Amino acid sequence: MFIRFYPPTPALRPYIQRYMVMHVQTGESVRPIVKPFPASPEQCLFFYARDEVRSYKNQNEQTVFSSASIIVGPQVTRVNLLLYPNHLTVAVFFQSGGLHALLGGMPMTEAFDFSIDSTLIWPTEMRELNEQLALTDNYDLMVALVEGFLVRQYARNHLRTEPIDKVFRLMLDPLHAPSIDQLADVACLSTRQFRRKFYEKMGLSPKVFARIVRFNKAFRLKEKNPHLDWLDVICLTGYHDFHHLLRDFKEFAHTTPTLLLEDEHRHDIRLYSSTGIK
Repeated sequence: MFIRFYPPTPALRPYIQRYMVMHVQTGESVRPIVKPFPASPEQCLFFYARDEVRSYKNQNEQTVFSSASIIVGPQVTRVNLLLYPNHLTVAVFFQSGGLHALLGGMPMTEAFDFSIDSTLIWPTEMRELNEQLALTDNYDLMVALVEGFLVRQYARNHLRTEPIDKVFRLMLDPLHAPSIDQLADVACLSTRQFRRKFYEKMGLSPKVFARIVRFNKAFRLKEKNPHLDWLDVICLTGYHDFHHLLRDFKEFAHTTPTLLLEDEHRHDIRLYSSTGIK
């Protein structure tokens, strides 16, 4: 398994956290690997440059073929990914609000809890980029090609920072999350205006976003540190008690904490423990 992270060029740092290239080759005779993808606060752009990727949300649902490149908006429902023998992903992890800026102000509610074929938004550019990624084996070049597209796209949009952009980063620490009224003050908006603007830029309510941040932090903390007791995880991520944590795992992962970790550890491929919002 190959995995490497790349920082964005300075001009894109207000919008992009980082890039990732992950290449997993398991052999032709191996059955698809199923990996759980529980709710996450991240918004991403994924390129699948080799084998196809399929997904399903519930055990009784039919699998869905993913396009060669997809935009993943705010996600509150667990998705299970089927990874085939030659899986290569180039991923763009956006800063909070960065995908909204890339899409030229399109309300993120349009991408709530599902993925969008990126060629529907940028037909010519994205088809050419998908073809270029499929033709090269140079990981560094793959990232350079993706970043070149992003630089050109952001340059076309008339971007300006707003006070609310500071709010998103304040909400990424579940132990020190200000109240909605305090966040609205930082954003220089009334509480009602803040909620409306938050929906527009993030695709969901501030309350649900904060819950997903806390859930994601708890899952990743335990996944990275299996020696930690669940009580430690609860204390370090702002949960009241185990029942409070269990409620979020059942809602955002459709299972218990223990069973989710078993699903995650079934294969030695870590898709999420290294990619969360910082």
